[in-house]
Amino acid sequence: MRLPGLLLFFLLFHFYLNGQSIYGPVDSRDAWIGGGGVGLYGVGILLTADVDPLSPEGLRRLEGQRDEIWKIDRWVTHQWSPSAQRISDRVLMASPALPLTLLLDKNTDHQFGRHALIALEGLVVNLAFMQLAKASIRRPRPFVFNPEAPLPPKLERDARLSFFSGHTSTVATMSFLSARLYTDLRPGNKGDALAWATASAIPALTGYLRVKGGKHYLTDVLVGYAVGTVIGLIVPRLHR
Repeated sequence: MRLPGLLLFFLLFHFYLNGQSIYGPVDSRDAWIGGGGVGLYGVGILLTADVDPLSPEGLRRLEGQRDEIWKIDRWVTHQWSPSAQRISDRVLMASPALPLTLLLDKNTDHQFGRHALIALEGLVVNLAFMQLAKASIRRPRPFVFNPEAPLPPKLERDARLSFFSGHTSTVATMSFLSARLYTDLRPGNKGDALAWATASAIPALTGYLRVKGGKHYLTDVLVGYAVGTVIGLIVPRLHR
């Protein structure tokens, strides 16, 4: 998420941001939440730049430490599926479009700009927590321990950024935030149960694909799911 993209977003919805909404007009809370998220994400990016990739020698030493991995995670070191990785990437790229479902409801479509801004705030807050955690913890990805995985990706900086799963947390943020907006705007609607069931299933599928692909441990996706869920539920409520 780059600053020019954020500025473009604000320009695109400039004439809609102050439409009538149960969340009220744009105010200082938007600046604090959105601005704080962008700032912390920038700090995370700077810290990530200081993460040194594994060297071939360091990789050999690390591969001998498989037995030190928690049992709940150790089995994932045998997973490797490029196809699962690609599918999870597609789900991630599509997830920011989930709030667009609000446009399908004639009772909420005229408020979309206000709600899209809230969704953007949730997205940047999630990115901030995710990037700071990855840059601070620097956990090697499970495929690093898998002899069947190719060598080049093991020597990239990204191979040391396993905790926690950004794919899972981002999809969970967008899923639960969209469900929260929908149910807040249409309380008691018959579609509420479907909204929450969908919000729960999409990040769970994403987490499964990240584990199957060998990109994340089970604990990575569980924490990512939890973080994304909390952000997705709380950010809209901060505007009530």
